[in-house]
Amino acid sequence: MDKFVDPKYAFLFQGVGVEYQSCLHLLNEEQIEMLNHYCSIAYKEVGLDLWNYLFNSSTEKYDKLFSDWIAIYTCDHIVYQTFTDLGIKPEIFLGYSMGLITAMACGKSISYEAGLHMLKIIYEYPQSAAREEEAMAVIVGMTCEDVENIIQSHCLKDCVEVASENNELCIVISGSLIGVEKVMETAEKEGALKVKNVNAPFAFHSHYAGRGIEKLAKFVAQLQVLDSKIPIISSFDQRIIQEAFDLKKELVRNMASRMYWKTSIETIIDMGIESFVEISLDRTITKFSKLINTDCKFLTYTKLVKSKGKAKKVMEKIK
Repeated sequence: MDKFVDPKYAFLFQGVGVEYQSCLHLLNEEQIEMLNHYCSIAYKEVGLDLWNYLFNSSTEKYDKLFSDWIAIYTCDHIVYQTFTDLGIKPEIFLGYSMGLITAMACGKSISYEAGLHMLKIIYEYPQSAAREEEAMAVIVGMTCEDVENIIQSHCLKDCVEVASENNELCIVISGSLIGVEKVMETAEKEGALKVKNVNAPFAFHSHYAGRGIEKLAKFVAQLQVLDSKIPIISSFDQRIIQEAFDLKKELVRNMASRMYWKTSIETIIDMGIESFVEISLDRTITKFSKLINTDCKFLTYTKLVKSKGKAKKVMEKIK
């Protein structure tokens, strides 16, 4: 009888570092109208002409980086709505970095508008403190221990940190630009399959991101946050959080704390949830998360659109 029971789904929310312009063709007419509505709100709240950026690659008040953040945040709202409208309901949320904010907005603990202002303050707060050049990077083909040994052997532990263990062989590092480049260079020489810079101007998920964080903490303290309708698992210590007080602390913690993504996915699996839904227009999270446990199932928006397209063709043939 168990095979007839509806699966429980964990929804995974995208972080920064992707561009959505090439994915807009995946949206239907109704979703484009929804996007237009959100773009109007974004312009009113933070002065970003998101529609013009998405369809004309035009930036005025803000640079491309911030525009991409808002594009991801906005489009992922639409993806979330699409899945839930189809009856695919979440049992739990897990946000990858910025994805925590999207998860909280979709879980109705903050409004879409509040999320816009949250992203704006995150974009701005690091600039209020003295900084050196910072960077983030991904190393593929080495374990967390391998990467930490490189950091240790070059005496870089004070300027480079592991920001996330995405899976056993996909590690994100964060820190000073010089230190990150040295680790990347060494990793490549020692056999890493791939090293790649992350499109982030600051060393998030490291102690560097704590510089100037008082401005963010003050903003969060004044932010209206409600209990989340859906439980959220912390990517830092795997606690299940849902109350507004805990969510506020998580928002501040989300900037400078190391993520344990692999452990978080494994914890969800231990809870008996083996089906994951990626809330994004691409499948970046699925690519590295499915390697954590190949027995789990992952549903992406691109896969959903493809399957719906096949179903539509079948119906047309029947008619």
